[in-house]
Amino acid sequence: MSDAIVHTPYDLGLGVTLGIDCEVGVCDTCHVQILTNNLILIWEVLGAPKPFLAITFGEIQAVRVLDETWLSTETDPQRWEGIDGSFARTVKGGDYPTPTGLMNEIAGPVVHYQFVTECDCVDVIAGDKPIAQFIDQSQLADYTIVPDARLS
Repeated sequence: MSDAIVHTPYDLGLGVTLGIDCEVGVCDTCHVQILTNNLILIWEVLGAPKPFLAITFGEIQAVRVLDETWLSTETDPQRWEGIDGSFARTVKGGDYPTPTGLMNEIAGPVVHYQFVTECDCVDVIAGDKPIAQFIDQSQLADYTIVPDARLS
């Protein structure tokens, strides 16, 4: 595939700019919790009103965490457009996990979201928009996925 992979900054609605050399810095390590189609992502942040950033999804189709690299290694970087240091992005034309057109046929309308720090990248293919908020340490327990007792 030789088409462009377009990265577009995505506004999480937090009222601040997150990313590399931005108003709020996002630390590299992401805490990931998945159960069924639910996803919770938590990062430590610097310069935000509270010390953690929580992003939740209620309907994911795929998730991938790339450690020690900030973008996919399976594509030619010359195909990338719009790389600007932003933390949250949408991606069009990407090959992960399969072309978006095929994912749309399988799961209905989906969006490829990407959350990028200096060393890591979390890709999420989801049918709904992320919900983001800054939280305190005392709120971390509220962001724990509890398995349904029927699954035990």
